[in-house]
Amino acid sequence: MTTRIFFLAVLVLGLSGCERITELANQSKLNGRAIGAACRHTGRSLEDCFQRNPRVSKADVFSGWKEMNEYMAKNKLEVIPPLPDPPKKGAAVSSIEIGGGTEATEEKSAEAKPTADAEKAASSSGH
Repeated sequence: MTTRIFFLAVLVLGLSGCERITELANQSKLNGRAIGAACRHTGRSLEDCFQRNPRVSKADVFSGWKEMNEYMAKNKLEVIPPLPDPPKKGAAVSSIEIGGGTEATEEKSAEAKPTADAEKAASSSGH
């Protein structure tokens, strides 16, 4: 009698785990479709979307891209331009080159200021 209860409990627990596994499989499919839809909405090509998301199923990405394409055509929606990609680590930051107020440029301006004041004092004392 106790072995039947034990096997019944194991069976119930095992079947509840199956639901979780199918839920995870469906979630990855939904994520792929959402990625595809987002790529289409921002005007990215399918190839670019595949390249940016190599671990996602191409079929799911294409399905989402196609659905969004049909939706946008039906409702006459415009493409929203994507945000620029963040700079990669190790790459030069453009704000430093341009002088966008980072610490490095502030240090350079602090070093340059005393020399300008010294030149000003020297030129005024010479007259």
